[in-house]
Amino acid sequence: MVGFLTALLFIFALSLIILVLIQPDRSRGMSGNMGMGASNTVFGVSQDGGPLAKVTEVVAALFIVTALLLYLLK
Repeated sequence: MVGFLTALLFIFALSLIILVLIQPDRSRGMSGNMGMGASNTVFGVSQDGGPLAKVTEVVAALFIVTALLLYLLK
């Protein structure tokens, strides 16, 4: 069981790295980080990441759950 969870954790980790790297850039440079320029919300322009962002959220949640299960089993 521990071996299976370790392999699953490794797969989720690699998937999460790849998913984060292929997402489009949402920053507006240094001025966007410093709060300069127009902003529509408190934290800047609200953008829906689309299906790729949702898949990333699911994989991140699975990664966390798998890591916690692995910790509890060891």
